[in-house]
Amino acid sequence: MRGVVMVMLLPVLMRAVSECRSSCRLTNISITVESEECGSCITIDTTACAGLCRTQERVYRSPMMQYYQNTCNFIEWTYETYEFKGCPVGVDSVFTYPVALSCDCSKCNTDITDCGVLSHQTTTCNVH
Repeated sequence: MRGVVMVMLLPVLMRAVSECRSSCRLTNISITVESEECGSCITIDTTACAGLCRTQERVYRSPMMQYYQNTCNFIEWTYETYEFKGCPVGVDSVFTYPVALSCDCSKCNTDITDCGVLSHQTTTCNVH
């Protein structure tokens, strides 16, 4: 009987182990964007990558070896745009933002990515 229970629990345990190993995944976020020139403020819903990646801190860091930690990064993404309404002539009314399509734990490419922490703090527009 114990063997049957163990076999039945094996898929659940395997999933739990994989979840603990990495929780890097797509997450819904809201971006608040204000255009002072156009006199408007909007909140855009999009997707980003967030979560924990498995890492190990070395006890000794050799000056001969580069050190990095894996972070939760975009693998594939696209860009979408929002056009502010009621803007004066000559004002750039288009805001372009990234939309994550897939994520993975990998070395962060600082040439194209802000490798900081994703803020979950809600932002609001300034009142003028």
